Amino acid sequence: MPREIPEEVRRSTALFLAEADQAVPGLVTGFYLVGSVCFGDFHARGPGRGRLSTASDIDFVAVTERRAGPAEVSALARAHAATIARFPRPHFDGAVLTWADLAVGPDGCPDVPCAQENRFRASGRDGINPVLFCELASRGIALRGPEPSDVDIWADRDALRAFTVDNLSRYWRPWWEKNRKASALSLAIGVSPWFPVWAVLGVSRLHHLLATGEMTSKCGAGRYAAREFDPRWQRIVAESLSLRTEGAEGRRSYRNPLARRRDTLAFLDATIDGALALA
Repeated sequence: MPREIPEEVRRSTALFLAEADQAVPGLVTGFYLVGSVCFGDFHARGPGRGRLSTASDIDFVAVTERRAGPAEVSALARAHAATIARFPRPHFDGAVLTWADLAVGPDGCPDVPCAQENRFRASGRDGINPVLFCELASRGIALRGPEPSDVDIWADRDALRAFTVDNLSRYWRPWWEKNRKASALSLAIGVSPWFPVWAVLGVSRLHHLLATGEMTSKCGAGRYAAREFDPRWQRIVAESLSLRTEGAEGRRSYRNPLARRRDTLAFLDATIDGALALA
């Protein structure tokens, strides 16, 4: 494995591949890391717990020559279960694709074995979208198999841009609408340290892609926002970056979490509009 891969990633991937190889020798012929690891923005620990944690996941793409049969999928499920039983954090999430799937892209890819938040499904579409394919093509780290540059991988940038616009309109705008209402649940989520990291850095990533045509990490998006956005957003951007890199124990500029929630929602509203205007 490349030397720069974090130890948490090394141990989980090594265990999964060892278990899979023992159960079904020769099935997994390619294995790639995507997500925060390939951007150099992996953080094994972050503020918040459970689904409200800002810790990074281990995101992978396992590749087979042919479609795995039921017995082979069960063996991969057991390999995944053994991995998360020993290393439950960070989450070990990804999809099992064929080399042919990589070439046809997300629309041509059927439901496949996949894992999301440590939950393995024999057939699903978790993560099967233009982001995964374009990220793998441009930045994927090969732990087994040829380098991504030597593989026929679908990477349609127009489709990635359209997917980003759709994500802003159909996920982030309704998410903002729901969380700006002062319900008990939205207030509890809004004052958590997870909230600005997820919202501020998440939407900044989409703005960055529409503005530059390039993908980036959460921290890369935060640095972009700090550099390019109006000075009124500097405080919430800096807070979000600090929470992402240093956790809840890092330097805080907000004493009142309700004020941080207010600024997060205002930033989100303006940045969604700004990103959609770019489209």
